[in-house]
Amino acid sequence: MNKYPVVEILVFFCRHSRLPKPIWRKEFTHQLQRVRSCHSKNVGGIKKSYYNIETKEGQIFEIEFDQEELLWSLVTTKEQEQLVIDRVLVQVRRHKHQPSDAHRMIPLRFEILPKEEIDRRTPIEFALIDRLRPYRFKKGKHGSIQVSRIETSHMENTMITKHLHFVAEDTEQRFYHLVYTLDQLDWRFMQEVDREFLFVR
Repeated sequence: MNKYPVVEILVFFCRHSRLPKPIWRKEFTHQLQRVRSCHSKNVGGIKKSYYNIETKEGQIFEIEFDQEELLWSLVTTKEQEQLVIDRVLVQVRRHKHQPSDAHRMIPLRFEILPKEEIDRRTPIEFALIDRLRPYRFKKGKHGSIQVSRIETSHMENTMITKHLHFVAEDTEQRFYHLVYTLDQLDWRFMQEVDREFLFVR
């Protein structure tokens, strides 16, 4: 896997609703102004990252990311206990030489909404592969590539880690195979896929 290049990428995380493509609701959406502080640590053997974020609206939120379960959570105050975070757009930096894992993953846009607005009513979380999807990525000197939809996806358990495979279609109807390595926070570009090989279409 290490022979394939790591890419700079924007990733869309959605925990509480199934969406055909990323979309944000204006009344709930917040944009990042700055990360006031962030750090990562092991909690009971699970890697987690913590962020103190200021939005462009001037609000302050404490956010937690479970790196193994791929779940974003709002660390709520008493005033925020009926709120949740969802539809998080995250920049994943390709360079690993950062002070912590939290510095590699920056939440740029997200929704903060009341719990009664959640679509998913069951406490059972979506499958791991359904909790995230590539949104836009950089490929060499060709600029950024916008993903229009996911053609197919699956999870590969290697016993050492998990690889999440995505075949993504861009806005020009070209297809790319991207893989996320769970324990490394790496997104790797595998290859461009010829559409003739997509037999299920």
